[in-house]
Amino acid sequence: MAGSLRMVVCLAAAGGELSGTAVRFLWERLSRRGRLGRSLERLEETGKIRLVGAGHLDQRILRLTEDGRRAAQGGIDPPSCWSRPWDRRWRIVAFDIPEASAALRTRLRRRLHEFRFGWLQNSVWLSPDPIDEFRAKLHEKTTFPDSLTFLEASPVGGESNDAMVSAAWDFPVLAKGYADYLEILRLRPGSRRPFESWVNWLRLEQRGWRRIVRLDPFLPRELLPAGYRGEQVWAARQEAFGEFGAALTKATAT
Repeated sequence: MAGSLRMVVCLAAAGGELSGTAVRFLWERLSRRGRLGRSLERLEETGKIRLVGAGHLDQRILRLTEDGRRAAQGGIDPPSCWSRPWDRRWRIVAFDIPEASAALRTRLRRRLHEFRFGWLQNSVWLSPDPIDEFRAKLHEKTTFPDSLTFLEASPVGGESNDAMVSAAWDFPVLAKGYADYLEILRLRPGSRRPFESWVNWLRLEQRGWRRIVRLDPFLPRELLPAGYRGEQVWAARQEAFGEFGAALTKATAT
């Protein structure tokens, strides 16, 4: 994890705002290369932070933007995903790409994963969300095969939405991922440990969280299967980040 991204994650953990002095303190522990000033410029240019005030960095405040907060969460806002409404319609993408176009098939599957489609069977994928943005991205990246078909459907003939979810996404694997991530949260340093131990823990936490973001489709709440632990784990992550922020406050006050 690059120093600038770690800075964004630390900002989120600290409540979204830090003094310039605290930022400098963090940078000395987060990054072994690169210049703090240039990294902050890049973060501001990309809309992840705002520098408030004028003069020397130590007299300014660093604030996290909404884009920055999303970046710290792996590019997603889980609570919004779980609470979004569902119109009870499934969007289905089907395609038939010949072996000679294996590279195109790989690019298409990668794009489907990015949009959190579930793999139903063979070359049939589904999502509970409208797919206008997905189609636009395919055109942008020239990954739109001639054989692509889009459908909207609802289960019939005894099929249930629960069965569709279980077939399309591997929730047992996700459950194992969440169990592993909870263990990472459990291993976070205590209040008596030096702040450097929190920095080391943060690297471990970010690897675990990135895996969760890859695995979890973050479906609307009404589609989540029994035993799903995402919301519980999210609350535990917020608690751990609160402790990180308290440790940072303590470290920069001494």
